[in-house]
Amino acid sequence: MKMRLWKHRSGAFTLIELLVVISIIAVLMGVLMPALSRVRELAQRQSCGARLRQQVLALNMYGNENDTKLPLPTTTGAWLQDVAINTVNFMLDTGMKRKMFYCPSNSNHQRYNDFFWGYGNGGSEWNGERFVNTSNGDFVVSGYCFILQSRSGGRPRIHRDPTDSQDKIWVKTLQEKTPATRELVIDSIMGMPNSNMKYGRNFAEVGGGIFDQHGVYDRTSHLKNETDPIGGNVGYLDGHTEWRDFDPELNSSGEAVPRYGNSPGFFW
Repeated sequence: MKMRLWKHRSGAFTLIELLVVISIIAVLMGVLMPALSRVRELAQRQSCGARLRQQVLALNMYGNENDTKLPLPTTTGAWLQDVAINTVNFMLDTGMKRKMFYCPSNSNHQRYNDFFWGYGNGGSEWNGERFVNTSNGDFVVSGYCFILQSRSGGRPRIHRDPTDSQDKIWVKTLQEKTPATRELVIDSIMGMPNSNMKYGRNFAEVGGGIFDQHGVYDRTSHLKNETDPIGGNVGYLDGHTEWRDFDPELNSSGEAVPRYGNSPGFFW
């Protein structure tokens, strides 16, 4: 009687089998990662919109307590994120928290927040809940831009895209006409001139005072591929917010035309 000999196979994978498995995993990751990134961005976009809505609500409460007048911007220069320390304290007293001043999708604001939270030379101190020993010269560089006019009217005119139905204005009081269309607080979309990049702007590395002091760039909050803006949340004077895709006006050279400023230029 003949005996059949069976060749027993060990439990280890062959090199070819391992390569096949790795290839399959790589393909799946290539398919899933973009989808996961989109889901994460959508979640951050919604969280950001909720934070921006809190900013609008706090400014409305400020106006209600100050004869409808909205707070003075810290400067009349190009930077729209600056919020005076005393105004920040008021907003905190309405129930806002420190994190609500920054968009969750802005990695620089999250990673280097201490450089943005508290600025100036007046000696204001953060005690974990609010600023103490405040000075009128101190401010916070927030993650949102405020479309506020100075009392003297010192800010230049906002550029109006030809497709807009009405002029854009700097807001001074709660009594502006058509409050449902008056932008009050917006996501930070800003870019430095750079002819080598799409739209003629660098939206990922925005230099300025913080960069000069700490070597940390500011940046646009909602970016795709770390280069171009996706869009931003917009908070209106009447209290509602909505998402707006980035679709700037382009000049004859294909460069994006800012609503305000140039270095950086601000878009909304």
